[in-house]
Amino acid sequence: MPTAKTAWVDFKEIKARVSIVQILERYGVLEALSKSGNDRLSGACPIHGGTNTTHFRVSISKNCWNCFGKCQCGGNVIDFVSKKEDVSFRDAALLIRDWFIGDQEEIPAPTEKPRFDTSQVDDQPRFRVPDQTPPELSPVESEEITGNKSLKFALTKLDPAHKYLRDRGLTEESIATFGLGYCGKGLLRGYIAIPIHSTDGELVAYAGRWPGTPPVGKGKYKLPEGFKKSLEVFNLHRAMLSDQEAPLVIVEGYFDCIKIHQAGYERVVALMGSSLSPAQEKAILENVDTEEGVITFFDNDEAGRKCRLDVVGRLSQNIFVKSVFAKGEGAQPEHLSEDELREALPSPEI
Repeated sequence: MPTAKTAWVDFKEIKARVSIVQILERYGVLEALSKSGNDRLSGACPIHGGTNTTHFRVSISKNCWNCFGKCQCGGNVIDFVSKKEDVSFRDAALLIRDWFIGDQEEIPAPTEKPRFDTSQVDDQPRFRVPDQTPPELSPVESEEITGNKSLKFALTKLDPAHKYLRDRGLTEESIATFGLGYCGKGLLRGYIAIPIHSTDGELVAYAGRWPGTPPVGKGKYKLPEGFKKSLEVFNLHRAMLSDQEAPLVIVEGYFDCIKIHQAGYERVVALMGSSLSPAQEKAILENVDTEEGVITFFDNDEAGRKCRLDVVGRLSQNIFVKSVFAKGEGAQPEHLSEDELREALPSPEI
């Protein structure tokens, strides 16, 4: 079992190079699964040893799985091994690397001929259809059964010219980039709407920020019922498109993130609070694959300092972590001038 905390593992490479079919074959459970549709597999869950042959479902094209039985979870190839072996996400990735990659340039082909033909045609896997096909199953829509679902609508009548946004020092370009605006009706009526996206860029929620001091009975921030902010990292989908050679800056709040982005440092994300959830930690580790690592830039108050110690302690086991903070009790990154941000953050120049 790989336990060295200093061992480097590239989560993105493993997910890109190793298929769920290869994992299932290695565990000897591929033969027990049935084909449904063009790229769906189903059967009893091999993780918890279930008996219901419809609870475990695999999407080959998406390279993910779900268990609708006792496990009530899903994920990618690393998640599967983590659950199957009862080890951490990182140790599961190291196992897969040892099994399929090691020091070789290419992942070896399966040692035994599987019941399904795993050759690739037009980048889509094809499989020989078994003699008996079970009833059609509902699709595996996401890697997390309990994850946030994509919204089926978008707020199109937001007012981007609201005075509050100008008062916070935001430019028209930043307001447009992040899709901010005052909401005049609906559940966010009276609030500034802030779109939140998943790592894949899907719109999953709108956060509301009351423009100024909220009246009695209303909170400063408002999130939709059922939305789990602990599963998302604000602006990660944009940050991953920016300079991969630069460190990823992690801040607490939406406006900290937006102001740093506005200053020119586009590789910045927000936790939407003063704590790092396991899902956020996983998303960051999966998407930071350079030696530059991350920079924590939290508020200089009790909550921010506590968060910094926790985040540094956890992330530094896998990647390089540097911490910076605004000078002065209670200071926040959002409140710094561009010169002060330039002094606090390394290259790229901002």
